[in-house]
Amino acid sequence: MQAISLSGSPEAAFSLLLSPSQSCAPAPSCPDPSTSLPSPPAPPVYPPASRVNAHSISNLPVDDQTLFEEYGLAPARPAAQPFVHRAFEAHAARAPEVVAVEHASAGQQITYGELELRANRLARRLRARGVRPGKRVVILCRRSISYVLAILAALKAGGQYVPLDAQSITDEMLAHVLSDCAPQMVLCMQQYSQREPMLADIVRGKVMVVEEVMEEDERLQADGSKVRDLSKRDDGVYLIYTSGTTGVPKGVDVRHRGVGNVVSGHPGNVGMKPGMRVAQLLNIAFDMCAWEVLGSMYNGCTLCLRGDRYADWVAVLRTVHVVISTPSILLRHDPAHYPTLKHVIVGGEPCPQSLADRWAAFTEFNNCCGPTEISIANTVQKHTPGYPLSIGRPIPNTNVYVLGRDPSDTTPARIGEIGCMWVGGVGVSRGYLNLADKTAERLCPDPFVRWDGHGPRPMMFNTHDLGRWRPDGQLDHCGRADDQVKIRGFRVELDGVATAMSTHPLVSTAVALKLGEQLWGFYAPASVPSKEVRQATAQKLPDYAVPSQWLALDKLPLTPRGKVDKHVLRNMARPEMPSSQSLPDLRAVKREVAVNPMGSPALSDSSYGSPIEQ
Repeated sequence: MQAISLSGSPEAAFSLLLSPSQSCAPAPSCPDPSTSLPSPPAPPVYPPASRVNAHSISNLPVDDQTLFEEYGLAPARPAAQPFVHRAFEAHAARAPEVVAVEHASAGQQITYGELELRANRLARRLRARGVRPGKRVVILCRRSISYVLAILAALKAGGQYVPLDAQSITDEMLAHVLSDCAPQMVLCMQQYSQREPMLADIVRGKVMVVEEVMEEDERLQADGSKVRDLSKRDDGVYLIYTSGTTGVPKGVDVRHRGVGNVVSGHPGNVGMKPGMRVAQLLNIAFDMCAWEVLGSMYNGCTLCLRGDRYADWVAVLRTVHVVISTPSILLRHDPAHYPTLKHVIVGGEPCPQSLADRWAAFTEFNNCCGPTEISIANTVQKHTPGYPLSIGRPIPNTNVYVLGRDPSDTTPARIGEIGCMWVGGVGVSRGYLNLADKTAERLCPDPFVRWDGHGPRPMMFNTHDLGRWRPDGQLDHCGRADDQVKIRGFRVELDGVATAMSTHPLVSTAVALKLGEQLWGFYAPASVPSKEVRQATAQKLPDYAVPSQWLALDKLPLTPRGKVDKHVLRNMARPEMPSSQSLPDLRAVKREVAVNPMGSPALSDSSYGSPIEQ
């Protein structure tokens, strides 16, 4: 392996809000609290109910008022160090010889000491070109040591980094991002420097090729001391663009304090500590990749970058202690093959109960929930096999509320009622760049926490996720408020249908979609007869919520971010859409789709903003 070496304060609590739902069919994605199953560990003891404005929850019965705070407002905990780059610098000073990043498939690695030196040199170049707090640095890269170096340099210079997958992003998308975020500088990998002429048309004179400046700095033995650190906790740490599946991609403006809160302690640090090896599996344009990279650097771990071949995935997974992933990725792996794994956490999409049970039998398995707008994660559950899967409880400095389904309805729901989840606290982002109206639609002042009038008003974010509190204080995810459809005049939650389909013991993945006027069920593997899946679904749901059309596949296609690719499923179903009300069993329709070594067309780096690959 080629080594790259060189000789010689407490924040305000975070809130999540859920609103009561209108009458609708039971949400099968919410387990029945009365189900007789093993009890989970006892819930932690929370501070007395003193942080909530009493008038804001006066509609609730007295017992529910107490539980509103006990369940929803997590304990306050100061981050020992809210800045990732400063924590990284401390590790580099204490243990410069430790490997910081390993890219085994490329035969490369770099130590903390060498990474610190090179990041300082690049940060000096960036500062000289005007990068400081309030300025952005676009990073046009792929998974590589250069990518990690560029992130640290941008943060050291005081900038906010904007990660873009150089291999998959189109010229049109790149032009949109550059125009929207107006970067002070663009850092580009050498293998993508052929795009520099196009970049120059938009950001003339602001492009640096990372490898070229690294070579020049080494040749000149450039100054490797740190630049003056100007960062404050409310400054931007990264700007992540959404995948744009529901419209034009939006830039989510995330702050240092939110990321520091996640990676600085349990459970968001996923057990990371010096000496541990952390897998870097996900697309670099996905915010869960920031969790992998920034969490590892913050906690003094070795970040292990995977390659593109299936063998590269397996090689990394067999040597690491920590994995952050989407459930769809883990479905393709057997936990028994990875005995070194100590901590696994999944998010980004609903997790099947069967997957959680299987992995939790081999390692510590956590399920989490948290949109990009809430700095990676807002709730986490350490799963116990056999216990109904939930999304857990709020992480420290985070508050979760269940309120009315209507965005304007902030009336608290009773314990056990389904409502829309809102989140507040230190993780709330600044919203969407250059989209004030869209930001105002999702962010509003938090009326539930006490505020003394000093400092910024606490805000909360409408996740558009549905949820409800269990009697034990665990939070159930009950689908999306915007994921409901009308079937035969009845409202149906698609995530709930998929959860009911997954109750068949042999179904590994399931998705429900409305195509035309009919409800379709997609599932894997194809060896399971659709009649059996239909029967399992009908045991959980009323007749109108049971799919009338079925398509079984060996594996469901994934997006590059590691989620089930519903667009591909729609296209696969359209040629089969019937003109009558009946459709023959499509279990035998095993469509051939171009798949990469992970078994999905979306697991390559060919799709912008995919969580998995980049």
